[in-house]
Amino acid sequence: MKHKLCATLLSLALTTTIHAQTYTAAANRAEITETYRADMSTGQLTISWRKEAKVFADIVGYSGQSSRTLVSFNGAPALTYENTASSTSFEVFYTLSLKDQVPVIDCVYGNIRNAQNGVSIRKAVCNLNKPLSSEYQDLIFAYSDKWIEASNAVSLQSVLVEPFQPAEAPLGRLGEVDVALRYNTVDELMSAAPKTIATAGEKTHEVSSDNAYFVYDADGTTPLALDVEMDPAKHVLKRLTSTELLRAIGAN
Repeated sequence: MKHKLCATLLSLALTTTIHAQTYTAAANRAEITETYRADMSTGQLTISWRKEAKVFADIVGYSGQSSRTLVSFNGAPALTYENTASSTSFEVFYTLSLKDQVPVIDCVYGNIRNAQNGVSIRKAVCNLNKPLSSEYQDLIFAYSDKWIEASNAVSLQSVLVEPFQPAEAPLGRLGEVDVALRYNTVDELMSAAPKTIATAGEKTHEVSSDNAYFVYDADGTTPLALDVEMDPAKHVLKRLTSTELLRAIGAN
């Protein structure tokens, strides 16, 4: 039977009503209090720290089926870009910080779904230190275009036709560990809810049934770690190195 695919010292307090007009965030880092305020009606993001304040235009807002908002991600302020209008859906988080008193985007975390075969792509790039601008959402495309192209070659037919067999979509190799998304059932594919697995030799360990992001350095090719979502509602992450993954695989 075939199934058709359809296209910590950090504290954050957010106003979370549907289509809220104002979102605020406060972060305490290195004895500096940072205050973030996003106005959805004007599109402005105001960042204040010490006696400094900067206002950025056209940072947040709604447009058709896409949105850009201020959120909490891993206990810190972040911007998110969501686009469900295109055939390939995007949910991207851009972590915010100050570097030499300049607001920057440090990491981008992408949760993307390939429109061609339904494969989920959960990857991140860190150590970017890109100055914040109104075009920040475009940062992901320098990496995601390559990720999507690579995922086009993944076949999930084994989970779609009888006798059903699990299908895997590779994420990347971290040291001696291969990380992949495994679809055990059609439902997992249709709902974009695969398991993240880690394999070394003949041994495999199920890392998570929630989101886990394969993290690269700023060049987009050097693997750094696997960031596993421990609390999906708050997007709290736990970073796992290749050594920690090997230990978990061995304990299996």
